[in-house]
Amino acid sequence: MENYFNYFTEIEEYFQKRRGQATLLSPLDWSLIESFQEAGIPVETVLRGLDRVFERYERRKNRVRKINSLAYCTQAILAEYEHQKENVVGRGGQPPAGNGVTDRENLVQLIESACEKLNLAIGQLRCRATRPPIEIMGDVMKSLQDIKTEVATQERVDYENLELRLSTLEERMLASLVSSLSDETLMSLRTQTNQEIGRHRRGLKAEQIAMLEKKMVNKKIFEQFGVPRLSLFYLPLN
Repeated sequence: MENYFNYFTEIEEYFQKRRGQATLLSPLDWSLIESFQEAGIPVETVLRGLDRVFERYERRKNRVRKINSLAYCTQAILAEYEHQKENVVGRGGQPPAGNGVTDRENLVQLIESACEKLNLAIGQLRCRATRPPIEIMGDVMKSLQDIKTEVATQERVDYENLELRLSTLEERMLASLVSSLSDETLMSLRTQTNQEIGRHRRGLKAEQIAMLEKKMVNKKIFEQFGVPRLSLFYLPLN
C-alpha cells in the first residue's frame, strides 16, 4: 500500500503515452488499476499487457475506434500475469495470442462460473431469510445468463460495454446487500477498514483515500455474503 500512488500514476502515464493523448482516466479505469494492485500484479506486468493491446491495435488497417479505457486491456493484462506465473514455476511458454474465439470461450466459462457461485450465495441468503437481496440476485442471475449467451454468439466482444453492464449488475447486488446490513455492522466494517489503512494515509489525496476505503468496505461485504464479483477483472479471481 506504501507504493499505491506510484503504482497508479505509472500505469496512468503509460496508458496515456501509448494512447497518444493525455486524457484523464475515468473512475472505472481507477477501479481497475486498484484491482490490479490489490491482486498483486506487478506494474511491469500491467505495462506489458498494455503493450500487447496497443501493438495489436496498431497492426489493424481499420482503426476507427480508439482504445478509450483500460477495460479493453484487462484480458491481456491477466493473460500476461498468468504467463508470468507459469514462468516462475518453470512451465512458461509463449504468451497466448489472444484471438477473439479464445477470449469469448474464456469469458463464457468465467461468466458461467460466476453464475454458479451466485446460485450458492442465493442459497445462503435464503437461510438468512433476507428476501430483497434474493430477488435482486435472481434478476442479476438472469441478466448474467443473457450476457453469457450474447458473448458466446458475438463476432467481436465490446469489452468497454461489457464491463459497464457487469459493473452495473455488481452495483445492484452491492446496494441490495448493504440495505440488508444493520447500521452497527456497517459501522464496524468501516471502522475496521480505517484501521487497516491507518498509517498509509500519508501521501494519499483525500479522493484516493475515499476511493480506497469504499473499495475495501465493498470487498468485505461481498466476502461476507459469498457473492462473486462481476467486473471483467474480478471474474477470473472469483
